[in-house]
Amino acid sequence: MGNVTLKTKFVVLISALIAASLLANLAWTSVNKRAQMENELREKGEVLAQQMDAMWEFMASNQDRLEQISYTEDGIYQGLHCAIVGRSIGLLFTSQSEYETRFVNFDPRNAADAPDEFEAAALNAFKEEGLAEYYEVTEYEGEEVFRYLAPMTIEENCLDCHGEPKGEIDVTGFPKEGWSIGDNGGAISIIMPLDVYRENEQSAIVQDVIFFGGMLAFCLVVVYVALGYLVTRPLNKIQAGVEQIQTGNLDVELAYTESSREMNTLTADFNQMAEELSAIYGNLETQVEDRTAQLARANDVLERQRAQLEDANDRLRDENRYKSDFLAIMSHELRTPLTSIIAFAEMLNKESDPKNEKEAETRREIEANSRALLFMINDILEMSRLDAGRIEMNVETVDLGDIAGLVQSVVQPLAKQNGIEFTCEIDADVPLVEADFEKLRHVLENLAGNAVKFTPEGGSVRLAISYHPECGEVWLRVADTGIGIAKKDQQRVFERFVQADSSASRKYSGTGLGLALAKEYTEMHNGSISVESVLGKGSVFTVRIPAKRSASDDEGDGE
Repeated sequence: MGNVTLKTKFVVLISALIAASLLANLAWTSVNKRAQMENELREKGEVLAQQMDAMWEFMASNQDRLEQISYTEDGIYQGLHCAIVGRSIGLLFTSQSEYETRFVNFDPRNAADAPDEFEAAALNAFKEEGLAEYYEVTEYEGEEVFRYLAPMTIEENCLDCHGEPKGEIDVTGFPKEGWSIGDNGGAISIIMPLDVYRENEQSAIVQDVIFFGGMLAFCLVVVYVALGYLVTRPLNKIQAGVEQIQTGNLDVELAYTESSREMNTLTADFNQMAEELSAIYGNLETQVEDRTAQLARANDVLERQRAQLEDANDRLRDENRYKSDFLAIMSHELRTPLTSIIAFAEMLNKESDPKNEKEAETRREIEANSRALLFMINDILEMSRLDAGRIEMNVETVDLGDIAGLVQSVVQPLAKQNGIEFTCEIDADVPLVEADFEKLRHVLENLAGNAVKFTPEGGSVRLAISYHPECGEVWLRVADTGIGIAKKDQQRVFERFVQADSSASRKYSGTGLGLALAKEYTEMHNGSISVESVLGKGSVFTVRIPAKRSASDDEGDGE
């Protein structure tokens, strides 16, 4: 729509308005003409009913004089009666016009006066609702007609033939109905065809629509011409001025138009903009030179800062490498004598029994603290290798049962020494996985060792391995009944050198690297690690690793 011209849009809009207005006018005119036609037919039916009723009253009021000359010498009635005259005049009126007129009643003396369905509804409405007329446009013998009915009320001169006593034979030979003055004695039914009225209605509608459409089209054409003169023409001049500015001609000044104040304001704003652009362009080259010199100076400053940052990064890399090398050397040098201490302690326990309980306690403390220190040194060594980028994945087919057995052999003595129950459960459907054996062993050993360390005597630690085919993962879970971890610390425990209790006087020793290493190694397997814990009731650490490695995982390992 943005590429369509304003005139085209207004042409489409005006066409739509004309069409909508004509349709609305056609609907409105049709409804009005229809109502007008029904009103005219109702008035005409009312007049015809009054004329027929007046004729009926005239015959009824002169019935006595007619009866004097209506009997034969034998006393037989052969004269005119009001009912006979009314029916005869109705038939004569029907034969000489397009209208049909008749008198109807629920219990007529002549079968021809029996009401049809529409007339029966009218008679019921006269009797029950007291209506003065009943009319409607409806179908009659397959054609659309206007039907009008008016009630016939019993008057005094009607009682001779239709009054009391009921059942007595009147002068015409029919039993009397037993009616009283004011009773409903039937209805005058008039049927008027709509052909002529419909033709007149359609002709009037066409004339109204043509006149309205012509006036509307004329008004919209005037609006269109005025739009072109007052809006489109000034906008075209402004567009031409913009095109000149685009070509580089800034000495453009538009003349004021006679269209409107708004267009003159827009023209003045355009001329002011052109003057400002010309002034700006005059000083643009000088400003560009100044900005270029400023950018050059800024680039020099940035270059010097970049060089300083590179030097700082080099120093940081060197310091980090020195730190990693130092930690690795120290860890290696410390691990060798610690291993010897642990070995000698085990040999001492095997070769000789302690002399007393104090010596036994001393031996247990030596072995336990040596193993704890060895765990810490191993963590520091592994973390330094990670920082130095010297650790690579050694992917192979791994039986998690073998890893669980090794972890159990290392952790169970420590748990037994602390009076803690340690159990290991592996589901039968756990498959072989493609993973790094040593790294998974390190993960489970750290989690199980932490669980034993933070579980008081009499507690329990449980290692469980299960397979979850719905997500294609193997879950390694370490649950304990230890001191638990506060909600606010549950994410921090996976950070380096962080423990839930990091105060100087904390009860439990450690470097705070075990869980950080476990997280690093788990993520190297494209897995995840999480913790659920309640303070004072225990913790559950869950490691989730995929049972099968994808091709993209193998490519990532190669990189």
